[in-house]
Amino acid sequence: FRAAKPAQDVLAPDTSGPLMAQYHKLNWALLGLTPVAFAVSPSLLAMPVDLALGVAFPLHAHFAMNCVIADYAEKFLGKGAKGPSRVAMLGLTGVTLLGFLRLNLTGEGITGTVKRLWRKST
Repeated sequence: FRAAKPAQDVLAPDTSGPLMAQYHKLNWALLGLTPVAFAVSPSLLAMPVDLALGVAFPLHAHFAMNCVIADYAEKFLGKGAKGPSRVAMLGLTGVTLLGFLRLNLTGEGITGTVKRLWRKST
């Protein structure tokens, strides 16, 4: 039995069994939410789905990139690089989360922005 260390788990979610289980559930949630987002956009249902995606995508990236950091940071960046790399990833995750939140609350949302890539420019 391991005592919960929330700060370590946030910085290194790949070392936490329960958080990795949540990561795998998050994969399934993204697999379902992403097509739903495109199906309901544009409508009133798009905003809650975009808000969910705006949290889920950064969390998914944070978990996955920490696995990459665990495997390769010391190999390519030298001894002691794992900790600073994890802190940088946490900062990047936070900035991404805030950026998606701003896009969803003040812009056309994640789905609308992605759909704009396929619209003809006028």
